[in-house]
Amino acid sequence: MALPPLARVALDHYLMQRGVPTTPAMWKPSTPLIADLQAGSGQNSITSTRLWNVTKRFFVTTADAIEAESPKTAEKLRRASPHWMRHTHATHALARGAELTTVRDNLRHASVSTTSVYLHTDQAKRARQMRDAFGTPNT
Repeated sequence: MALPPLARVALDHYLMQRGVPTTPAMWKPSTPLIADLQAGSGQNSITSTRLWNVTKRFFVTTADAIEAESPKTAEKLRRASPHWMRHTHATHALARGAELTTVRDNLRHASVSTTSVYLHTDQAKRARQMRDAFGTPNT
């Protein structure tokens, strides 16, 4: 997956703190991207469920912190999830001009039709018209 420059800098910093090489050619496939969150647990990495819970707890904690100033935003954050972040990433990438096929590939969707749900109405209409005009629903 391609990362925006700021995310790549943050990833490199995190990897350096862990003593993991930042050069992809030197990465070992057996090294987990995210280190163990529970020191001394004896595991090499966290489970997807644990990561989901940590992310969800972050949203709830943030919502609690901003509740008084922004109750609507706090309520939205309480409903947020890691999948919501994925949706937000796709929506913003497309709105900022990323190609639909690039976003499709980043999200590992099999079809542009799946990714097109992240387009705004006018963009979705244009994408459907182009797909219909050229008969290429899966590219």
